[in-house]
Amino acid sequence: MKEKGVVGVLVEKKHLKLSKLFKTELGEVIKNPEVVYEEYGNKTGPVIFLGHGGLSSQHAAGKYSENDSNPGWWDPLIGEGKLLDTNKYRIICANSLGSMYGSTGPLTINPDTGKMYGPDFPKITLIDQVKFYKYFLDELEVKELFMMAGVSMGSLHTLQMAVLYPDFVKSLVAVATAGYMPPGGLAFHNIMINILKLDPDFNRGWYECGVPQIGLSIITQLSKIYYTNYKMFVELCESITEGKDIQQLKNKKIKEFLQAGVKEAIETRDPNSYITMLEAINSYDLSRGFSSFKEAVKRIKCPALIMNIDSDCEFPPEYAYEIGEILNNKKTGQARVEILKSKMGHLGCIYEFGQLEKYIGDFIKALEH
Repeated sequence: MKEKGVVGVLVEKKHLKLSKLFKTELGEVIKNPEVVYEEYGNKTGPVIFLGHGGLSSQHAAGKYSENDSNPGWWDPLIGEGKLLDTNKYRIICANSLGSMYGSTGPLTINPDTGKMYGPDFPKITLIDQVKFYKYFLDELEVKELFMMAGVSMGSLHTLQMAVLYPDFVKSLVAVATAGYMPPGGLAFHNIMINILKLDPDFNRGWYECGVPQIGLSIITQLSKIYYTNYKMFVELCESITEGKDIQQLKNKKIKEFLQAGVKEAIETRDPNSYITMLEAINSYDLSRGFSSFKEAVKRIKCPALIMNIDSDCEFPPEYAYEIGEILNNKKTGQARVEILKSKMGHLGCIYEFGQLEKYIGDFIKALEH
């Protein structure tokens, strides 16, 4: 990682081929597993491991080049002198198993066939994804995490890691989260999967990359509605107060918003990977493998900061309070629950940096004193 004046920090993707095969919960074997990741900061400092959202990647901070217009998804929080201070901490963010952004998944070459896995990629669960992360961190010889922090899908990974490996995670931050995938989220995810599979070019998953366009176009636009909030659309049209047909101008504005980024999504997002990730997320329930949900949550030993967003329809505030109540009934003060105020809905977890900095900052100060 190096400084480049006003352009900020330049980072690079790293690749790690894991030394052993990976076996899934359903007993399938993934040969030659590989992880794409980024690492920032003090290589000998306390380790902070970051979990990304379902449509995001390991690119949490910095830029890939001076001309890169897309800094990492938590870039305002990571760097020298920032909340997650790279002078102090060793910060690692890895791409999830099954993702479309580099780690082993449907776009990976199947060593048994010499072709991409495509729809033949093994079915994975969210527990598989977390065990894959633990395998990766073991290979890096990380003995413990000072903190694991995640947003959206990454927040589920964070809680699951703390349940499965309670002595490994010393503190956690989960933003836009729950202890299981809520019914509303299951419904929307299944709609997304159905739309992708109904695309006439999907061809049961055997398609040419970039060809299926209808399904990706529809779910990209639907996601902008589901993962935000109606207040954002109201604000988008607030400036339109004059004109021959104000409603027509508002309609045009909304259409432009929905279409923005669709071309890029078609070019960069893979339907098979999309489906793999959504099905893994749908499997999420901390109680799996334990006698009850409460007993599973009680396995978390570390201090926890749980943050949901007031306008999020996927993970409403009550799901944060549910986890916090179980932990605090077990040990007073173990969990802090904060509700972010945002018009961005679910996406508040990667937009409300002022609130994130305040709450996470207070949490870290309490840990260090």
